[in-house]
Amino acid sequence: MMMAPDSFLKEYENADYFQLLKLKNELVQEIAEFESDCEMKDEGLKVSPGPDVQYQWNLEVLGKVAGMLREAFNREFEMGEKSIEDFYREMKSRQ
Repeated sequence: MMMAPDSFLKEYENADYFQLLKLKNELVQEIAEFESDCEMKDEGLKVSPGPDVQYQWNLEVLGKVAGMLREAFNREFEMGEKSIEDFYREMKSRQ
């Protein structure tokens, strides 16, 4: 059984922008992998929950993470002590 998206996201309540960005990127990668597997190969492996349920869960969490990212960006870079230059510097260092 999968954890409810809101319960899962409680782990990230105090996450900073870059922690949330990492989560967003992981979700996008999992979503893209599902979408690119056009043949939906079933090699006899039964996974529960199925890939379609995992896909829908990832989409729901991604939608919620987008709002959390916006809030974290505003908190840290618009209203906080960090400048937009700090944001660009940090982004460049992570490439």
